[in-house]
Amino acid sequence: MWSISSIKLSREDRMNRVFVTFLLLFSVTISSCNFRPVYNAPKLKGAMVVIDALGLKDAKPEFYTVSFKDGRVSFFVLRLGDLVKAYLDACMKCYPRKMGYRVNGFYLQCRFCNVSYPIDSLKTGVGSCFPVPLKGELRSKEYVIPLKELKDALRYF
Repeated sequence: MWSISSIKLSREDRMNRVFVTFLLLFSVTISSCNFRPVYNAPKLKGAMVVIDALGLKDAKPEFYTVSFKDGRVSFFVLRLGDLVKAYLDACMKCYPRKMGYRVNGFYLQCRFCNVSYPIDSLKTGVGSCFPVPLKGELRSKEYVIPLKELKDALRYF
């Protein structure tokens, strides 16, 4: 009777298997690191993106993705007390890598360079890997962003 452990592989076969395994693990690791998520689409009214400002939790960014025929633009909206602001899921420094940000506890962290900012510091707008601000405004219970603003931001994506 034979078993798997009794099969003898040549040194070359073992090295080939190790190499193939390494390549598979490496490609999975690289592709998972470069993955930019696609978020839920926001509500649209005419030429405006409309976000329910009352539904935003304090200091918790809400991410969205708008699709255009030329590409997609991801952004997030953030409430800090009575202040509501929107930012691209991209920065001036690392946007060519197209990786965006992730929320790590109370910090916003660049997926490429790993620079982190406390979420409540975003209102001051200073840093090397700071998210690009979007022009929007709070109208009653809604935060609105012109679609043109997002379309113009396609160059970051």
